[in-house]
Amino acid sequence: MPELLDRETIVSRLASGWEYRDGAVHRTWQLKGFLTAMSMANAIAHLANEANHHPDLSVHDYNRLTVRVTTHSAGGVTENDLGLAERIERLHDAE
Repeated sequence: MPELLDRETIVSRLASGWEYRDGAVHRTWQLKGFLTAMSMANAIAHLANEANHHPDLSVHDYNRLTVRVTTHSAGGVTENDLGLAERIERLHDAE
């Protein structure tokens, strides 16, 4: 089972806009519209599935996308979560 990371490690490694709370790392983006939010959610789904990792994704208020990343089996945040958050951030920056 992956090793849980401590709060200080998690917070120090999060990119701007990400936050740590409730045992997970979270980020919400306000995008150009509904289709852009859905496209981003689908791109994250493909990226996460390739990594065999499954974040919670929520499209709300027509143009907002919230991502919540945690390792459910470990009960918190691991290296895998921070790595996925970094890849998601790069994906967003590329848009």
